[in-house]
Amino acid sequence: MNTLLPWGSAIQVLKEENHFDVLFRHVPSDGVGLLLVSLHKEIYTLKNGTQRPFVEVRLDGKRVGELSNVTSAHLLPILGHTETVGETALAYAKVTGSALAAQLVLHAAKATEISNDWLSNGPHPAPKLLPLAKRYDVPPAYAK
Repeated sequence: MNTLLPWGSAIQVLKEENHFDVLFRHVPSDGVGLLLVSLHKEIYTLKNGTQRPFVEVRLDGKRVGELSNVTSAHLLPILGHTETVGETALAYAKVTGSALAAQLVLHAAKATEISNDWLSNGPHPAPKLLPLAKRYDVPPAYAK
């Protein structure tokens, strides 16, 4: 079960340059697009044996980056909650790039910005995103 986190301020994804092979396939021809990514709690084990949790960002199940220690600390409580209730956290991400490089910016609310109502009224299903196309059928309510 997936649940979509509320939109939040921009959070730079780190190490996305190591996953250009995955990101490149998702960069639209105009260079900017919106994606849904999943967030996962992972653990680094340092040389001294200390374990440090962090947030890994995945696209279609493949790693595309991670969040800094500070930013991870803002999202780990949410991931703990979603994991406890059997959900995978999804968030919007903006991909920007070209055939040379790609950048990924996450838009997810931090734990301090999530309301108790949101926590108790889940899951929050994500909208279905359509594949890139030259034309889309738009309901009349959304047309000019």
